[in-house]
Amino acid sequence: MIRTLPSPSCLSCCVPAVHLVLALGIWGGLLFYSAASTTWPRAWIHLALWLITFAFNACVLLRLNREVLAARLRPKRGTQRAERLLMLLVLPLTLAIPIVAGLDAVRYGWSGLPFWTVWFGVGVHAVGDALILWCMVVNPFLEKTVRIQADREHRVITTGPYAIVRHPMYSGVVLMLLAIPLVLGSAWTFVPVTAMSLLLMVRTEPEERMLRRELPGYEDYTHKTRWRMLPGIW
Repeated sequence: MIRTLPSPSCLSCCVPAVHLVLALGIWGGLLFYSAASTTWPRAWIHLALWLITFAFNACVLLRLNREVLAARLRPKRGTQRAERLLMLLVLPLTLAIPIVAGLDAVRYGWSGLPFWTVWFGVGVHAVGDALILWCMVVNPFLEKTVRIQADREHRVITTGPYAIVRHPMYSGVVLMLLAIPLVLGSAWTFVPVTAMSLLLMVRTEPEERMLRRELPGYEDYTHKTRWRMLPGIW
């Protein structure tokens, strides 16, 4: 019998899956350790929701836009100094979310959100993910880093959600962040979540400056699409 080696595309798809399992394992470990309990239904719902979201998005992108999936799997490169500094702040805030949620919702019960907020949170999560997925379907240049992708003939994307706001991906991420305290039942978790959302808004500033300066057509695009993340507000 002749064994065939896995194709590079199969191997590249396995890498993020392994990373996801590790990330969910660390996140879940922090949730249950801070809660001092593994019998926390809302935490299991939260973890299952993110796992299902990843699997669904991967299936859609494999059919509709493999290019952006491949771009997001590539190692980071060309990261600007301002972005690196922001990421240093994001890491502790990210770790604070499951820790605060477990301490608040289960161990000490500082605040208690009724169980129906789980389903409201699932709805907010779904809307945010739908917006992110829409961005990834229409925009092949959604790498993990902020850079002008001259190697890929980078151009301004003005269709889909980009006709409404200039940074719809960030808008979707903010919605998914806001869903976390609702699903986990912890009002105090809105503190690190809000801080992360504000950091995303701050991140748009150096990104805007670079795009205006280096990406042909972006300046004209800003005049047609006025809002960065919140239609009619900002």
